[in-house]
Amino acid sequence: MFTEGVTADGILEELRGFYVDTALSATPTALPSLTAFFPPGHVLYGSDHPFAAEAWGTGFDRYLDEALAAGHPGLEGVDRATAEALIPRLR
Repeated sequence: MFTEGVTADGILEELRGFYVDTALSATPTALPSLTAFFPPGHVLYGSDHPFAAEAWGTGFDRYLDEALAAGHPGLEGVDRATAEALIPRLR
């Protein structure tokens, strides 16, 4: 099934190297999944503005704010620091 030397664990490890954002996924059900799979510093803020309706964006922002206020693990730097680390000229 896999090419020689390629394992399911290896693929998962490669996927964990990706960076993802919270656009349309900062819900009480999706956010824990993101932070459980991706390591700290790999989740960034995203809004999908202007493509998502404003009411949707503000709702997702509210969920994210609640998670941050509750100290949800894995969200350190989601508001700005992770983006600045990836793209230093944004500082």
